[in-house]
Amino acid sequence: MSALELREDRFLDVLRRLIALTPRLQNNLEAGLVPQERLAAQVVLDTLAPHIASGFIHAESLASQGNESRVSLVLTVKGTGEGAVGFVGAHFDVVPADQVAEGWERSPFELWEGPDGVLYGRGVTDCLGHVAVATDLLAQMAEANVRPRRTLKVVLIANEEAGDLPGLGLSYVAEQGRLKDLVGQPVYWLDSANFGPTVGTAGNSVWELKVTGVGGHSGMPQNCVNALELAMAASLELGRWFHARYPPNEDEKRWGFLATSSLKATVVEAANTKENKIPGDVLVKGDVRLTPFHDMAEVRRATEDFVRELDARLERGDVPAGWPRTRTEDGRRGRLSLRFQGGGTEGIACRLDSPGLQALKDAMKAVRGVDAQPFSLTGSLPLVRDLQRQGCDVQITGFGDMKYYHAPNEQAHLKDFRQGFSILWELLERL
Repeated sequence: MSALELREDRFLDVLRRLIALTPRLQNNLEAGLVPQERLAAQVVLDTLAPHIASGFIHAESLASQGNESRVSLVLTVKGTGEGAVGFVGAHFDVVPADQVAEGWERSPFELWEGPDGVLYGRGVTDCLGHVAVATDLLAQMAEANVRPRRTLKVVLIANEEAGDLPGLGLSYVAEQGRLKDLVGQPVYWLDSANFGPTVGTAGNSVWELKVTGVGGHSGMPQNCVNALELAMAASLELGRWFHARYPPNEDEKRWGFLATSSLKATVVEAANTKENKIPGDVLVKGDVRLTPFHDMAEVRRATEDFVRELDARLERGDVPAGWPRTRTEDGRRGRLSLRFQGGGTEGIACRLDSPGLQALKDAMKAVRGVDAQPFSLTGSLPLVRDLQRQGCDVQITGFGDMKYYHAPNEQAHLKDFRQGFSILWELLERL
């Protein structure tokens, strides 16, 4: 096949239009932010319209009834030979951005092109830059009338930045049978950064710790159990227990995990707005990030059991050293209860000896001129483990700067996407 290179004008035009839509692509259902992924999908479809009309690209927009504004796209280019290859996982939704509260230097909702090819804006790396690269790749293949040997399926998804919901995202695409062609085939998940390859990710499960104290006047602490202090003490005790029970292991070293399994608090909610009032009820939310060498169901059971025993210790008066007051002067005590939300997400350890990984490493070496540097991280991805169970040779990569994932001032370099385009093209030539 003839060599292709990123057409930067089209890539930047698509990316600019996508980032301009990010106020309506932000995904935080609890805050009332429901993304309308069909808007981003339409940018892709408009760009590829001539090639869809010609039949070179077969396009499907998938959304369940009632979710018509939240589509995923399956874009297929028929190959000249047997087999298939998937470029899957680049997504239309983004995490929210607040320019003032988070201290963004520029508007997160406009693409800014800076010196040395800096690209700045919410979604540049996660994951609209990947969407724009895939769009330009498909357009160039059609313009050159060049088909890959294997049938290429590019799957761009909705609702990646939230928990799995019925009728949305990749799970809905799978339910509709649109991933069957990829069973047993190489699948490259395009939602990571720093090239890698990323050879492992963690599972994720969200928990809530309900802490019931005894509210009252802050000048009379003998009559109170401060739920906020008790929540902090319980969260720290839970974290210490978790990290002692699930320490780093040799498999994590082998797969190059940048962090080990973790349990941590991330959100605190307390219905209290007065400094002289001790809060009586606090809700702490957090997550478990679990490397794929542990069983999530066992971890969830053990965590719930630990908090039940911790609550029983408060009843017995066997309070851990250094804790705040857990019982009032008249005998009322604080209470703890923990529950997990939903079923969670599994992690994955990609096959280190797979042909798909070797092809990706070879493609990176050919494009970048240096050996690939595989690593693993405790971020989580939907359904990748299910794809692997079905026999897919799942590998993970991505282009951009990892430190800006979900962070203020999200940015990347144009050269990363230029190289990313060439790596994807190299894969199609090698497979």
